[in-house]
Amino acid sequence: MMTLMSGICFARNRQNDSLIINRMWDYYSRFAESVDGVEKNVYMVAEYGSQRRNVLLYLVPDMYAIAKGDREYACEMYGKVKFKSHSDFTVHRQLVCGTIPSNRNVMPALFDSTLPDIYGIQLYKDKLLSPFHRTNRFFYKYRIRQMGPIAQVFFRPRSSNTQLVKGSARVDSRTGRVISVEYQGEFDMITFKVNVEMDHTNLHSALPVRSTTEATFKFLGNNIHSKTTSIFNCYNTLPDSISNYDDLTLMRKIRPERLSQHIRQIYQNKYKMDKEKEEEEDTTTVSSSTKLTNAAWNFVGSNLINKLQKSNDNFSLNISPLLNPLYMGYSQSKGLSYKLNVGVRYAWNPRHSLSLDPMFGYSFRKEQFYYTLPLRWTYNPTRNAYTELQWGNGNRTSNAALEEAYQKAKGTQESMPEFKDEYFQIINNVRATRWLEIAGGMVYHLRQSTDPAKMREVGLTEDFRSFAPTITIHLTPWRKGPTLTANYERSFTNILQSNLDYERWEFDAVYKYQNRSVRILNMRLGTGFYSQRNTDYFVDYSNFRDNNLPMGWEDDWTGQFQLLDSRWYNTSSYYIRAHVSYDSPLLMLSWVPWLGRIVETERIYLSTASIKHTRPYFEIGYGFRNRYFSTGFFASFLNTHYEQFGCKFTLELFRRW
Repeated sequence: MMTLMSGICFARNRQNDSLIINRMWDYYSRFAESVDGVEKNVYMVAEYGSQRRNVLLYLVPDMYAIAKGDREYACEMYGKVKFKSHSDFTVHRQLVCGTIPSNRNVMPALFDSTLPDIYGIQLYKDKLLSPFHRTNRFFYKYRIRQMGPIAQVFFRPRSSNTQLVKGSARVDSRTGRVISVEYQGEFDMITFKVNVEMDHTNLHSALPVRSTTEATFKFLGNNIHSKTTSIFNCYNTLPDSISNYDDLTLMRKIRPERLSQHIRQIYQNKYKMDKEKEEEEDTTTVSSSTKLTNAAWNFVGSNLINKLQKSNDNFSLNISPLLNPLYMGYSQSKGLSYKLNVGVRYAWNPRHSLSLDPMFGYSFRKEQFYYTLPLRWTYNPTRNAYTELQWGNGNRTSNAALEEAYQKAKGTQESMPEFKDEYFQIINNVRATRWLEIAGGMVYHLRQSTDPAKMREVGLTEDFRSFAPTITIHLTPWRKGPTLTANYERSFTNILQSNLDYERWEFDAVYKYQNRSVRILNMRLGTGFYSQRNTDYFVDYSNFRDNNLPMGWEDDWTGQFQLLDSRWYNTSSYYIRAHVSYDSPLLMLSWVPWLGRIVETERIYLSTASIKHTRPYFEIGYGFRNRYFSTGFFASFLNTHYEQFGCKFTLELFRRW
């Protein structure tokens, strides 16, 4: 241990310094109590100042409200924060006041920064490695300055990377408890400095009592400065029935401390402007059409980049932004693509609800519009019991055997027209036990040629239909082990004009192992085969298929092939596949001096597949993510021979806001 610590701490008394550092790392496991179910009253006050701003600020989520009008804004919030863990909590805004129009949230990520999980692996959910967790010790250097029973612990990153912070903490030398901490860093174009005071009256509390965050946001010529202060353990408790209530008089009575002179001045300036505006409206007649036009433009502008969210006790509506950078992407096979999500939910009671979550997308290279319309009735949430109707379409596809027959009949090498694929399915799902989940139902596919006349011209079928009952079994017998899936599907002819007769089996195993310091190992192994079929045309697997649209880093980059020709997915009576990927926040490029500042997470890919009459196919890849985008580079090999090189790209701007 002394050898290890000599590489981490540098001070005169290394033995004593090592003891303090180890006590600090062990404090949470030795003394801290669980916060599951703990509820605290919280007061937050924030101020925003626009040092420079331009029209591009309208394109930033949650910034529309301050992209116009005043240069300075202030807001206050009083409510409750309820914890499941130190990094998992929800905030109930009860009283909201301020000068921001409609009391909208501005830069909501700043509130998370006022409540760090300093003893966790990450300070905040999905970002910033904590220097107070033992598994991150190799990423930081520490220095100790002893001051009686209190030690000043200084920490700094070993490499310049946005996943790491720099600062100091006051630590109780006897227990390792952090009394207060100050650190600075950056994430998602926000440079910040945080001061946190921990609860020093309770040895077993790992929650803060006060936190202040000063942040600067810079983006394409915009420069916004903010200061946010949160105070926890406030004495006044408001009734749960109060929610998002604007009452400055009540706020004056319960706020735990006096406002700063600067914030009071912002309030006074706002009141003065509102009074002048009222006097002006009294002397000027504003037509109802003008008011309606202004309201419409405010609605469109506010939701152009921001997600539209409306909800009450029974109903909720969520629509992704009209210009949504998070759902724009690029892949080698489909080119540029765009998606839009909509979510509607109505709940009669806690057990019964109806939801519709359609997704729409467009591939510019394929010039194809995609849609998925799932309508779900949940009737027992505790058992994950639901019935779902889904209608959608897939990629336009071809078939090697059918194309060969087309060219033979045509007597030329002319390419066969592609087929459109629409499907409808109804599934009922229920979790029978803790480790067994069963889904059964029916799926109907309609594949129609994009040029039926050409198919009829050579005497070939212009559409293929399949009606198939299906059953899927999910097994999770191990708490932290792999998830096993078995799927069976049997199609019958002469039902709803079905002309495909087949019997298909698929088996899949998925395992995600999260190592220390948020390193993640993803593995997937699967196989599928047809035990019966009446034609070689349009065999179709559930787990071995081409994706319609490229997704983001956290979605489905792992467990999918990136360069595999789409015709491979439906040409064989069987397949065998395997995927392995490894994620790490600091792997290779992160340690390069200049690149390390922008590379946040890196990933290595290895995938292989084998189908009938084909040598083994391999893909290897490397990808990384930063605050702006995520990208991956892939190379494919057939057996050991190089095939092609490609890349994948999606925007990550403001994904974690």
